[in-house]
Amino acid sequence: MRFRLIPFALAAAACLAAPAVAPAKLTVGISENQSAMFTDPHFSGLGVKHARVVVSYNVMTSRDDELGRVSAYLTLARAAGVQPLVSFEHARGDASICAKRRNHRKAVCKLPSQRAYRNSVRRFLRAFPWVRTISPWNEVNHFTQPTSRNPKAAAGFTNTVAKLCRSCTIVAADILDQADRTRGKRKPTYRHTTNYIKRFKRALKVPRKVCGLHNYSDVNRFRGHGTKALVKALGCRQVWLTETGGLYKFASFWTKKTRKGCKNAIACQIKATKYMFSLARRNKRVKRLYVYTYFGNVTPRFDAGLVDARTGLPRKAYAEVKKRT
Repeated sequence: MRFRLIPFALAAAACLAAPAVAPAKLTVGISENQSAMFTDPHFSGLGVKHARVVVSYNVMTSRDDELGRVSAYLTLARAAGVQPLVSFEHARGDASICAKRRNHRKAVCKLPSQRAYRNSVRRFLRAFPWVRTISPWNEVNHFTQPTSRNPKAAAGFTNTVAKLCRSCTIVAADILDQADRTRGKRKPTYRHTTNYIKRFKRALKVPRKVCGLHNYSDVNRFRGHGTKALVKALGCRQVWLTETGGLYKFASFWTKKTRKGCKNAIACQIKATKYMFSLARRNKRVKRLYVYTYFGNVTPRFDAGLVDARTGLPRKAYAEVKKRT
């Protein structure tokens, strides 16, 4: 018996002597639609080499000023050595009206045909051949997106992009962590969202190498239920948190009941930003994280910016991101 134990003892000693393997560094990017980010000195100070921009699926044919904005954004990103992730979504407009069924035929709420989508994306890829990281549709399960009512169509758009660009890295799904009851006091459930994912996966014909998740609810409520449940439901090799961040101001967040120890908006944003990175590192499948957004104080309702657009000064959460890039 003594001689049989010797190999095991040697192996154990070798394990103790070997240096601990450091966890893989999380790739950090910024999700921001304004091209001014690339010329801001605070952005270059972050050393970030990945950025995400949301674009109307029909940007090439809409005949408005969006194409100019997108073209400037992608050109500046390329000049700065930043790899863009382009995420397509509904036609340009106020998509909040899509909550009402009577508006579903309006352009901003209308689901394009597979043919119309294919033609638009093909033209985009020809115009910007250096863009090789694509999310076929942003937040496919959110009510503002026409895909929320048709997971099969959403999967079809992913299949289409895979055929159009075989060299592209494709974010197969971009899911928002919608709980069944957002304000429930008990542990949240995600039956509706996981059911959407199941229907999406049944229609998908390409490998799920990368999937996207927007986990604002977990990050800003300091929990991990949704992230864990939806990463499992997606079943992808990698998960990118394509939109996430510490909120400075937004709707029901940061009321007296939800602050949980942080005194004001600045403190809450810092706490949530720290937790965002901690939560991402808990799951081995999470490989990349895009902080949303770079500029704050832009719109009256939503603000998660790292830099105040009015003063040009970085907020304290900026320093927390910089530590990890």
